[in-house]
Amino acid sequence: MRLLILIPLLLPLCRAQTLRYSPVERPLLLERATEIPSSHEERLRKIKEMFVDAGCSGDNLSEQTVDAAGTTNVICRLEGDSDKTILVGANYDQESPENWNGVSLLPSLYQALEAKRRRHTFLFVAFANETGAQSAVSGSRLFAGKMSKAQVDHAAAMVDLRALGFSPTKVWLSHSDKELVKALVVAMYALRLPFSQVELDSSAGAPSDAFASLRIPQITLHSLTREAVEDLREKQDPPVQFRPDNFYDSYHLICGYLVYLDETLKTPVRRKLPRR
Repeated sequence: MRLLILIPLLLPLCRAQTLRYSPVERPLLLERATEIPSSHEERLRKIKEMFVDAGCSGDNLSEQTVDAAGTTNVICRLEGDSDKTILVGANYDQESPENWNGVSLLPSLYQALEAKRRRHTFLFVAFANETGAQSAVSGSRLFAGKMSKAQVDHAAAMVDLRALGFSPTKVWLSHSDKELVKALVVAMYALRLPFSQVELDSSAGAPSDAFASLRIPQITLHSLTREAVEDLREKQDPPVQFRPDNFYDSYHLICGYLVYLDETLKTPVRRKLPRR
């Protein structure tokens, strides 16, 4: 039986609130992260299987074709009390822990949040074709490009997950909205779980870039150290080692963070976008 986490949280200038979520058990979380399929087709099938196992199926689970080669975004919807949405995304385009760990977390986040009715509707999206800046068709850009004006207007935040489980949680500050970072600080203190700032390589781009162009507030979370980032910039394979304790801590921090956003986030007022 999954443990119901109750976290008393004293909000600034507000009465105390309680954040509720039901995390999956540690063995299941680690099994999803460490069993990495070798081909794109196998990863796509595995992602859909994990969502169904998590309870996301039927009309709540959909696919979005990205290109003629058949690459596909997978979208799991957790219906809330409003049409205001929080997007949580990760990519699955490469056979590597750096890519798989983030996307493998999406079904477990869905399970943690679905136990209680939420104010926002959550969209958990596994993006295809996110390798580097030169990929033929980016899954995140296609997804963002197909959002209607109403969907853009109702989008309160986009949380981008990358390369988790190699050290304590990190935030890519230059690719993150300052109010969303402030909310992460609150979650950090509430859960007593650490995070710090490490900048990633901007030249490679990120799934969140497509949503930033729509003025949707975004935040990118990862776990790469400064040394690992430097190795990647020099096109070397960084000596990263998957650390189950760090991955489990990141999972709990992100669960609490999403619940906190759901309880407190207001849809931002945006300037008019160029006509699309």
